Amino acid sequence: MATRDLKEFNEWFSRMYERLKEKVSIHGRLDEDRFHDAYLAVRKQVMSSKDGIMDLESYFIGCYRRMAQVTEREDARTTYPGDEYFITLAETDTAEESTEREELMTGCDRLVRDIQRFLRRHFSYEDYRMFMLRFYESGSSFRTIARHTGEKVSVLTRKAQAMLESLRNHPALGTRGRRLAARYAA
Repeated sequence: MATRDLKEFNEWFSRMYERLKEKVSIHGRLDEDRFHDAYLAVRKQVMSSKDGIMDLESYFIGCYRRMAQVTEREDARTTYPGDEYFITLAETDTAEESTEREELMTGCDRLVRDIQRFLRRHFSYEDYRMFMLRFYESGSSFRTIARHTGEKVSVLTRKAQAMLESLRNHPALGTRGRRLAARYAA
């Protein structure tokens, strides 16, 4: 019996799909996820009901509205801060922790930080990310980075060489790097 009822329900839902969407969107913007969740809930009820559901359309719309009310209540209890909140939070964290972190940083850590700042200021974000992936974060090969970015390996290599050369030629960064290397080599 439930199989026949389920088949009839699915046929009814297919026929009424657009009309149901129109009906539930009269009360506000249609939420596709909620719409399909209502379908699943009504389908489950059809499968487990012994007497069947007399007015499927009203039952479906009522189920959709109930789900909408639950979602709205949950959303009212939850706060979703905007991007400005996180930007401000990051600035606050940076300001408070910068002196603590500065004290803990070694000469090498400071050099790395300054190199990263220099690269961010003087090269595109894509070039900076490529450099970071290759030399700092994952040690990815140029071939791997090329597969993900769509660039040619030769282009990435040239960009990285240009970035390394600009670091070597930078008066302060190049000298600091050579001094640190000499100190750690000794």
